[in-house]
Amino acid sequence: TKTYVEEVFRQIEAKPGVEEILIMNHSGVPVKTSMERQEGLQHACLYDNLREKCQAFLAKMEPPQHLTFLRVRTKYHEVLITPDAKITVLVVQNAQD
Repeated sequence: TKTYVEEVFRQIEAKPGVEEILIMNHSGVPVKTSMERQEGLQHACLYDNLREKCQAFLAKMEPPQHLTFLRVRTKYHEVLITPDAKITVLVVQNAQD
């Protein structure tokens, strides 16, 4: 629901180091973001490609697994992705040591 999305967004936004937030619906369509519209759509598309690759890899494991959380860290940023049954949350934050 819209209230759920707003509450999740508000909680994440309050965390220190958060730079960008993208919340997508079950179909991968951005429903709330701190990014520009075009950038949010681009991130959503790229996330979907990454999710497909990760899910294909996890399906080959014994027993088959499902993606519940993905964390990618670079020198300057961390990308945290949390898919669930209702929404997927993608957060870009400052990578602090």
